[in-house]
Amino acid sequence: MDITPEALAEKFRLYSDEELLELFRSGDLTELAQTVAHAELVSRAIDPGQSPAPSAPESEPEPTVEGDLVMVARMLDPLEAEMLRGRLEAEGVPALVVDTLTAQNNVFYKLAIGGVRVMVPEAYAAQAREIVRADARGDYVLDDSADVGPPTDP
Repeated sequence: MDITPEALAEKFRLYSDEELLELFRSGDLTELAQTVAHAELVSRAIDPGQSPAPSAPESEPEPTVEGDLVMVARMLDPLEAEMLRGRLEAEGVPALVVDTLTAQNNVFYKLAIGGVRVMVPEAYAAQAREIVRADARGDYVLDDSADVGPPTDP
């Protein structure tokens, strides 16, 4: 199967500017493909020698969790613990719920181990405890007049 400059040009036209520039700079192209890619870049008024414009990150990186984990709450209901974990994460505190499977599978184990634990990195412990206290006070409760949007169909 012969690869023609026309077939390569047609393929390269489908690439975005960033994709084509990255491919051109990769060093993975044959000499013919390199020549055709260069011509396509020039036709788009892109200097293959210039550095690409920095692209915005697609999503926020996961927070780095360092240090020991400490317990900030213990709950008998795993669902309540998950809701608290969500509140902590919404406030910027990385958190996880442990012992969930043990607590869900057997009510006696749940009582024996004291329920599930909500854990956070030690560096976030003070902030997390304040959020737990605020949650217990009802600071995050929605009143009956809160508009939570239209009902969803099941």
